[in-house]
Amino acid sequence: MPATQLWGDCHTHSHYSDGLMGIAEQTPYYRSFGDDFRFQTDHFIIAVPDGKPATKWLHASDWERYAADCRAATTREHLCIPAVELGWQAPAELKKKEGWFDTKLYPPAGQDVPGESFYAAKSYVDAVRAAKAAGFRMVIAHIDQGAPLERFSGAEIDGLEVRSDIEELRPFFTRATLKHWDRMLTTGHRVSLSSGSDGHQPDLWAGSAFRTVVLDTPFEAAAITDAVIAGRSYLSSTWHPDSFAALGWPARPNPVDGGASMSHMVPWWEFKQIPLLQGRDPRAVVEESYRKAMEIGRVRREDYPVLEDFRVAGAICGGCVKAGAKVPIRAAWKTHVPPRFVRLVADGQSLLEMPTSHPAFGKLEGVWETEADLRGKRYVRLELEAAGEASQVEVLAGNPVYVEA
Repeated sequence: MPATQLWGDCHTHSHYSDGLMGIAEQTPYYRSFGDDFRFQTDHFIIAVPDGKPATKWLHASDWERYAADCRAATTREHLCIPAVELGWQAPAELKKKEGWFDTKLYPPAGQDVPGESFYAAKSYVDAVRAAKAAGFRMVIAHIDQGAPLERFSGAEIDGLEVRSDIEELRPFFTRATLKHWDRMLTTGHRVSLSSGSDGHQPDLWAGSAFRTVVLDTPFEAAAITDAVIAGRSYLSSTWHPDSFAALGWPARPNPVDGGASMSHMVPWWEFKQIPLLQGRDPRAVVEESYRKAMEIGRVRREDYPVLEDFRVAGAICGGCVKAGAKVPIRAAWKTHVPPRFVRLVADGQSLLEMPTSHPAFGKLEGVWETEADLRGKRYVRLELEAAGEASQVEVLAGNPVYVEA
């Protein structure tokens, strides 16, 4: 029987940091995208020695009110789960030496974020380690932008976050994030992969993100957090007509790839720099942009591909199986364009690919049942890519099923 599914966004912002809107104000937008949950991850900035702390963003003293606002933004159909995105202020030379990080911290249920004194006189790495020791779960964000993961051991990292939206268009299965992830998994660390929009305004920016889909999980904040960290989930992505371009927003060098491509997306704080948008209420601009995305942007849940089932000897993503020479594996999917490959990856290498002669190859709705030799393997995970005309690409990526001798 297929696992139950809850769909969500693991990286969002509000006016507690640099997002446009209040927390509760955004719930109807995320719900209209089909999200059952979102993690509210506003910026929490620490200062390392000689750094100048930010004063405009989330502070530890705000946590009680912030968490209460997340509860108030929760409805019977949508959970808003409080977390933080931990950044740092430091002199440029120290940042160059230490490397650039952005880390999401998921607090234990009912626990506050540590006060500023908790981070005093610590390097960024030491501060994150201290939070981890205090029971927080650590997910490294923005991996493709060069976070130096070697500063942490794999055992310290609970998860990696991959970004994919209207700006981040690099082919998914060739990204550095997946190479880092496979390296950690192959060395025996159980590290999950999740995704989020990093949305600062609820239009195509938020609506075009990969969805994190958790499996067989109660509709409760603590249970969803545990499922994301355990990797009891998969990621789903689709293509999106550019609603920003349709509104006439100008093309500018894309900051995500260093200007190699052009992007029509404009963050709300830069509206005043765009003649077409100058002098307008940012909320009215975003509302117009949201409506255009809902009209043409393919941002609803039904626009996304679905991994209807993925089981290894009966275990779903995040589960464990015993090694064997002929371990049964089943995958079932629904896509909007034909799959061009469905494959199993184990220990960083392609283990098995569905043959082109298989009756389900290229089918929008398909089932692949096979067997794999998992002796000596640490994990197995699923990759599916579907493609139609031009840039019509869909992706399904399962978190691993772990293999024990």
